[in-house]
Amino acid sequence: MFDRKLLKWLAALGAAVGLAVLVIWLVSAPDSQAVAATPFLALSRVPVVEMPAKAADLVQAAGPLERQTTAAAVLRAVATMARPGVMPYVVSAICRRNPDLAGTVVATAIQLQPEDVPYFCRAAVCAAPDRVEQIVESACTARPDSFASVALVASGRLPAANNLILYGLTNALPGLQPYLDQAAQRSGTNDFTALINQTVRLVAEATKAQAKKQQ
Repeated sequence: MFDRKLLKWLAALGAAVGLAVLVIWLVSAPDSQAVAATPFLALSRVPVVEMPAKAADLVQAAGPLERQTTAAAVLRAVATMARPGVMPYVVSAICRRNPDLAGTVVATAIQLQPEDVPYFCRAAVCAAPDRVEQIVESACTARPDSFASVALVASGRLPAANNLILYGLTNALPGLQPYLDQAAQRSGTNDFTALINQTVRLVAEATKAQAKKQQ
């Protein structure tokens, strides 16, 4: 008959081994929620000032098919752990290393911190200027009411890309096209800022008129 102390020791050892095996399985399981928690673990070990570089490393280290998902998980981790002012630097770092993800990165950042739309757009456009149309489209899709801010920020960084910026606007918000056309006729100049501001006024006028009709 086994000694009771020996039995307790064996039981404790078995529980510890089982727990260790479970943790290893969760971390390595491709479809588990533990994978999504990995960015939290990795980023929690670095100072805040090093988060942008570490975030970009994590996305870059993922397989091509997993980078979009990884980028979203990384941004969620940063939004949870760091001050809001850190996120634009993380957006910039990820977009610079992975310009093809710029639209997804901006849209995810806006969903997490919608009040910082201009900062995310500026960071992404500076880091991935060749993706300006994609960035504008994604930002306007995520936050339609910020279309003017998005357009003006993008134009301020890349004035030579105004046509691409307009394509991004209308791809995200096709209903803007008539207002943009009318604004171009009214402004009579090639001033991009004047065009966007006039479009905002026309949209506001149309919204008020529609509201009156419904009263």
